[in-house]
Amino acid sequence: MKTSHGLEYAAVWLLTKAAQVLPGRLADWLALGLGRLAYIVLTSRRRIAADNLRRAFKDELNDRQIREISKKTFANVARTTIEFARQPILNHERILKMVVASEGREHFDRAIEMNKGAILISGHFGNWELLGGWAAALGYPLDFLVGHQHNQKVDEMFVSFRRALGVGIIPVGVAARRVIKSLRSGRMVAVVSDQHAASGGIVVDFFGRPASTPAGPAAFAVRVGCPILTGGLIREGYNRHRAVILPLILPPESGDTEKDIAAMTQAYSSGIEKMVRAHPEQWMWTHRRWKVD
Repeated sequence: MKTSHGLEYAAVWLLTKAAQVLPGRLADWLALGLGRLAYIVLTSRRRIAADNLRRAFKDELNDRQIREISKKTFANVARTTIEFARQPILNHERILKMVVASEGREHFDRAIEMNKGAILISGHFGNWELLGGWAAALGYPLDFLVGHQHNQKVDEMFVSFRRALGVGIIPVGVAARRVIKSLRSGRMVAVVSDQHAASGGIVVDFFGRPASTPAGPAAFAVRVGCPILTGGLIREGYNRHRAVILPLILPPESGDTEKDIAAMTQAYSSGIEKMVRAHPEQWMWTHRRWKVD
């Protein structure tokens, strides 16, 4: 292991152990403190967040509102990070208590009844990691499609945190074969798909601007003939979340595969935009989303 990787792993291990050992409320206060510190220290990310908010909302927000949303964005990411670290000490009963309300759960049931599997798509919104854990706690068969961390030990740790939720793991490197197998067995595959696609992406409209978006989720849905579900967990306070699942996006079956993939990609991107517009402080504005603009 590289020395830098060893130091990184040690830092992550210490932070996660602190998050797990502390009482929940203290861990949340730690997260809020880290979020405030990150907002002050990470000046480049702060500028990216402000720039993105201006691009997305144009003249709808003034400078004060942009600063407030940016601060809350850093706080939400920090709280989600600490909650992610605490996943190994959660169980399904505790997760169901944390998600105090839900809208659209019937769309899960409809997808399962179709017996074609489903792609569950969220963005870096609210607590995106816990969304799949909530679905698994309700008894829905679910796999996470996850990328690799460069640091192998950190990667193994993160995978263990996700497995603690009772979900299956599909590494990106073997995605195609495993995703198709999972979908054809009637399972849901969860993926976060709201960041810039450097290559092989589809340009869709996102907040009125062109945004390159991963084509993979819709390509799987079109190939297998399964629906796409868009959803998110909205943070309502300490240990309080509200789940929102939007109606199914069905493959158009127009006979033009590329056209169908583009249509489904636009549809789920519009769903993510709808949630972000309603709760802008809960999306991760610190990523350069509009690189093709």
